Amino acid sequence: MLFDDIGSFPLPAGISREWVEKNFQSREYEEMVQRAFLMKAKFVEVPNYPQFRDMVKMFLEPIKNPEFQDDAYLISEKEAIIPEVEFVEKIKVERLRVCITGVFELYYREFGGKIYEDILENLAKSVYRFAKNALGYENVVCISFDEPSLGVVPDLQPSKELIENTYSFRLNVDTQVHLHEPLFYDRFSETEIKVIGIETARDPKKMEAVDPEVLQSADKKLRIGVARTDIDCIISEFNTMHNVNAWKHEELSLLAIEEFEPASKISERIKLAREKFGELVSYIGPDCGLFSFPTQKTALKLLENIKKAKELWTI
Repeated sequence: MLFDDIGSFPLPAGISREWVEKNFQSREYEEMVQRAFLMKAKFVEVPNYPQFRDMVKMFLEPIKNPEFQDDAYLISEKEAIIPEVEFVEKIKVERLRVCITGVFELYYREFGGKIYEDILENLAKSVYRFAKNALGYENVVCISFDEPSLGVVPDLQPSKELIENTYSFRLNVDTQVHLHEPLFYDRFSETEIKVIGIETARDPKKMEAVDPEVLQSADKKLRIGVARTDIDCIISEFNTMHNVNAWKHEELSLLAIEEFEPASKISERIKLAREKFGELVSYIGPDCGLFSFPTQKTALKLLENIKKAKELWTI
């Protein structure tokens, strides 16, 4: 059972997302990515490259660039590069997780819920090319496809067969799909996805929607979210309880995380997941990304608590 993170991470103080979008190929941005990765790697066993850019734009923009295309929504193989992966690889990391925005998420953001299968097929090929190029590095141990809208938005209802056809590409590495809701988890049973990720820290009842026998029969594993990432709610509850404004003071934000997401509580969630799913749990980590955390230090505090929680669980 490995500890990973979803990917997104708070920007350093004074840096805006607008600056990032304009300067993501600069030396300054490269160093920013490397520093953040090393911060995460102190606690996370399989850290994702720091995802500072918009998860949709960073893939759709190059896919839609006519200079990069083999066909409509089909990026050429040589252009299907994630700069952040290349930046991280320059510092010779031990393990790397690569998050790629999922095929259905990219499609939905561009076209809505009505499926045109020829375009979906080209998007799937484009996503595969990003994944294949990332696997040019030996230390990439996991590639995750982020599908937050599946099972959440009512007008995106792909059939099981369509999901199977879309995620039919094979990669010689752990492949995850990250779902915000487990509603469609069983539609991945015949795909090449090896690990199904579900968020359960905020609502442990979501585990009840997943049948271990279905996973076993399909030879699938789980990634379980064991730490809350809804930082707005955590800090709001803390502010109400203590009559303070933790948004304005980093030390108070750190106290909020320690009070609501201590290692002991996270460890109990790990125990609950292992009691229900046993060895089917192959990854644990935060529910979702950490971009909305007020500072990098507060995000690291949550990662540190997860590391401590895993150590408590193994005692």
